[in-house]
Amino acid sequence: MITDVLSPIVLPARQRGMTMIIGLIMLLLLTIIGLAAIRGASLEERMAGNYRDRALAFQAGEAGLRAAEEVLNGASLPAWNTTGYGVQVERGGLPAFWEPPNYNWTTNAVQADVSLENVAVQPRYFVERITSTFTGGGSGSGIDFESQLKVEPETMYRITTRAVGGTSDTAVILQSTYKR
Repeated sequence: MITDVLSPIVLPARQRGMTMIIGLIMLLLLTIIGLAAIRGASLEERMAGNYRDRALAFQAGEAGLRAAEEVLNGASLPAWNTTGYGVQVERGGLPAFWEPPNYNWTTNAVQADVSLENVAVQPRYFVERITSTFTGGGSGSGIDFESQLKVEPETMYRITTRAVGGTSDTAVILQSTYKR
């Protein structure tokens, strides 16, 4: 037998929407955190790309230095002039004429004989011949022992190379001093 029990229906108390307000605040906080994470990841990706580009440019510059050293190790040296491999300068007041805008790397420097991938332009280098000169102590400033040694002037080479990475915006200029 089924009895009909009439129980009173309890209506919930009147709600004021606090759950919805707290939910919206939490959603806003999660959105702000998500946007900050996306922005940070984007910045880190650009930083990693710039670091890779800089490393490529540095490695290309090293390859340019090695290519110039191979030329200097050759049996006969190239002709020395202002538009080819270098100019003869004396040790002492060495001007930094290879720095832009004074120096045109496209016309005045030699392209390295390398085939590098992932770089925008192959490295270029410029070699300067530096001849040391010795002065004796005849000026009265000291004992003239150098003239007793019969020292020959020494020739060294300063190699300056310019290389770029994956884009031409990243440029590296490296130098080394080399003696045959």
